[in-house]
Amino acid sequence: MTLIRSYFELKIHERYSRQKILALQDKKFRKILKFAYKNSKFYHELYVSNGIDEKDLDTIELEKIPTVDKNNIMQHFNDVLTVDDLKIKELLEFIDESKNPNDLFKNKYHVIHTSGSSGKVGIFVYTKKEWDNFYPYITKLFNFKFKKNKAAFIGATGGHFTGNSFISWSEKGPIRLFCKSLILDVNEPIDEIIRKLNDFQPDILGGYFNILIILAKKQEQGLLKIKPKFLTNCGEGVNQKDKEYITKIFNTSMSNLYGFAECVVCGFGKDEYGGIYFMDDISLIEVKENHILLTNLFNKTEPIIRYRIDDYVKIKNDEKKILPFTLVEDIIGRVEFVIWFENNEGEMDFIHPLVFTDFYVKGLDKLQIAIKSKTSFEFRAVITSNNTEEIKKNIAKKLDTLLSEKKFTNVKYEIKIVDNLSVDKKTGKFKLIVQE
Repeated sequence: MTLIRSYFELKIHERYSRQKILALQDKKFRKILKFAYKNSKFYHELYVSNGIDEKDLDTIELEKIPTVDKNNIMQHFNDVLTVDDLKIKELLEFIDESKNPNDLFKNKYHVIHTSGSSGKVGIFVYTKKEWDNFYPYITKLFNFKFKKNKAAFIGATGGHFTGNSFISWSEKGPIRLFCKSLILDVNEPIDEIIRKLNDFQPDILGGYFNILIILAKKQEQGLLKIKPKFLTNCGEGVNQKDKEYITKIFNTSMSNLYGFAECVVCGFGKDEYGGIYFMDDISLIEVKENHILLTNLFNKTEPIIRYRIDDYVKIKNDEKKILPFTLVEDIIGRVEFVIWFENNEGEMDFIHPLVFTDFYVKGLDKLQIAIKSKTSFEFRAVITSNNTEEIKKNIAKKLDTLLSEKKFTNVKYEIKIVDNLSVDKKTGKFKLIVQE
């Protein structure tokens, strides 16, 4: 019922005026703000310490509400939560042991983990109802006609990663009536990915932008032989020249899904829109000069309110006004280059950087990959536990598996424990992947 209601609410909201959407957004924002004030110890203390009373919440200006970031949320995780049956220690143990993204914590919570481009591990929790609330919004990425499509997604798998968890849920409940899914690990050898796609023949092909570029080259070479009706870029910025190349090779259009572990669906884009529409009815995104502030309007379990994300976004003049939502140019933040190594057969193959944004080992707080040569790299780790040697062994075990699956057993690495990871001197931002 949540799925059905949410789907028809989306259709209704698309017909609202711009003023009505903004009024709905503000109403939902005030509701989540007051809920967090009453039920989250962290937000209550944060707002009170900044002189904000409960009576102020209906009228207070956005700019007067304190901002938060991933460090704040993770440092005060238990106090951020508004429920009593979740604790950070248990959640970390759960994602350490569970590799099936459809496993629910205590059979009631979806758990997502990511380090993102910041390299800092984050944990985000949704109830089943909260999760299903935004699920129908993905239908905006293709022409949904209530008929079954074959959808292939290439991304990080084997854990509770954002894209993997989102697509895997299509195998559950009524969604499975409309979608037959194939989920491929982006870290598989490229030849295996090609073989499986050729066998499956997807109607919808989705994945990280960089893997779509690689697949387009394989299609042009005649190795990949598929005819998808829809292409979807998930989780990466778009380069216009490469986008034109991909759509030309596959002879179809490409849509864009903009989202985070903090709010899995925030926006979507199509060629006819001329950009990406933010979903103003399920999230509030404030566009700043060099970052955004995200408020998730439906997650009451772990409230995300005015949460900083270092994405560069530019608002666009919406001349067509196809939808009443906020239109922005294609997102160009969060772009890391693809890592190319020479495998044990002397051939070049890649590791997608988002494999490392979802790299999780218990006790590992932050990471960075430094490429030394075409057969070597350094894994820099900030560890928040006294059991350093055990954590190093677990990191090595996971790296060995990752490299073995990709036929990179010849690639050497060194794990370097550091106290902190510095930002890039030129840009002033942290880089997950550095070339040295």
